This record gives sequence, structure tokens and C-alpha cells, in this order.
Amino acid sequence: MKQQIFGTRNDWTGLILRLTVGLILFPHGAQKVFGWFGGPGFTNEMTFFTGTLHLPWLIAFLVIAIEFLGAISLIVGFASRIWSIAMICLFIGIIFTAHTENGFFMNWFGTQKGEGYEYHLLVIGLSLAVLVNGSGKYAVDNILVKPAKLPLPALILPGTILLLFTACNHPAPAAPEKNKQLVERYFNEVWNNGQVDVLDELLRPDYINHTPSVPNPPKGPDGLKPIVKAIRKAFPDLHYTIKDVIATNNRIVARVVMTGTQTDSLFGIPPSGKRVNVNQINIEEIVDGKIAEHWRVTDELTMMKQLGVVK
Repeated sequence: MKQQIFGTRNDWTGLILRLTVGLILFPHGAQKVFGWFGGPGFTNEMTFFTGTLHLPWLIAFLVIAIEFLGAISLIVGFASRIWSIAMICLFIGIIFTAHTENGFFMNWFGTQKGEGYEYHLLVIGLSLAVLVNGSGKYAVDNILVKPAKLPLPALILPGTILLLFTACNHPAPAAPEKNKQLVERYFNEVWNNGQVDVLDELLRPDYINHTPSVPNPPKGPDGLKPIVKAIRKAFPDLHYTIKDVIATNNRIVARVVMTGTQTDSLFGIPPSGKRVNVNQINIEEIVDGKIAEHWRVTDELTMMKQLGVVK
């Protein structure tokens, strides 16, 4: 049994295979555990898995553990066959729970709803090769099967690689913070400054706008641009002030105050010359760093009173 688990051909092929899988997955595991490489960290990732994806706590924990501990174990060559089986099961599960609906290809051009599963198939294939071949050269498994003096490269190689990854880790804002910055740009650059072309950068191509002002507008940035222009034409001094923001890994709730003076028609309302000051609640769904869906609730009654449309 020991030979079947830890036995290896002690060749360069196994070394290359296990390092490839381990080095690919280590940054992802470090994102989830420590928040490195701009990741959310353990608490936020567990909240996302259990709260948003509704995974059982144990499954969520195992996903994080396999990606992090499995990556390190593959890099040093410890129980590579066991971790390969874990990786295969993990990525098969990921494919069928999150990626089959998006097709085969990765979302290279931002035109899909999400990522395809080609990357996952590569990890599964490499893991299968490690399962057959074993850990290869400079692996802890070699010492477990045939006790011997640990060669210097076996100590230097994994340690050097991990140190390089750690040194290259430039802390970046976690997902909720990046989502806040995205929404701040949305209001300041687009709505306050009228830079509508920025929407091509901030919104997904399939962006859906659930606005009550213009029912069923076209999808994507081009569907929102005319609305921004129309409102800014009606209110040349339009300004949104962000009062409160609640951010998660994939959603933003923002309370804003809209101010401005109506000097032109607004969706059939003739110019009044009056100033408005109204509250809005905006909900933005974030997918792959861009706004995918938008919901808004405006204090329309107060706005209509301020414009003199109703008393």
C-alpha cells in the first residue's frame, strides 16, 4: 500500500508535472487562505461559498484546503497521488456546478456570461498524469518509500519556488474593495462627469439594466449611454454623492443622493428650472470585475414634488 501511494518513477517527467499543477494552483489557494494576490482571504471566501453558492460548510472548507494544501504538497512532492485524486474530484465538481453552462472556452473576450471549462480540463489531465507517474525527482515521496539522505536540490527547489511566489505577491485590494472602486468610478466618471465611453470598460457586454425609467433598454453599455446622456441633458449640473456602500465579493449596494437643476425635458417632463435632491438605492451585480446587472429604487415621489409635477 505504501509503495502504491508514495512510489514514483523518480524521473523529470513527474517533477515537471507536479510542479506545473502545484504552481498553477498555489496562487489560487493563497488567495483563498491569506488574501494574497488580491484574493478575498479565508473568512470572505467561506462566506461566499456558503452564503452565495450555498455550499455546505465542510465542502467549502475542503475546496479551500485542497487548493492550498494540495498545491504545496505537490510542489514538495508529498503524497502526490492522493492530492492528484483530490484535484481531479475538485475540478470535476467545479465544472459541473459552475462552468458547463458557459461552454468550453475561457472568457477570453468578455463576451460570455462566465468562464468555460478548458482550464479545468487541463488541470484534470495533468493531475491524471501525476496519478499515473508519481512525484518524480526531488520529492518527499522518494524518502518515504526508500529512506535516504535528502538531496540538497530537494530542499532548495521547492523552498526557492515558494519564496519567489511570496516575493512576487503584491497585495491588491480584496474583491469587495475592488467592487467599491468600480462603483465609485461608475458614479463619478460616468454620471458626474459624463464620460459615457468609460461604460465600455465598467460594464459587461451583456449588462442588464433593470431601470424603471426606461423599461427594457438594450443590453450592454450601448443601452445605458443614451439614458445617461438624456438625464445629464435634463440636469446639466447633475451630481451623485455616494453616502453608503455595502460590498461583497459579487454585489454592491450603494445609497446615493442625486442633485441637479432641470433645464431641459426629462422623459416627457417639461423643463421646470427647479432643483432636485433625492435619494436612490442602487444594487450592482459584479461578474469578473465588471457590472453585469443593475437595479435602482429612486424616491420618485419626492422628485416629482420637487419638479412640480405633483403636489
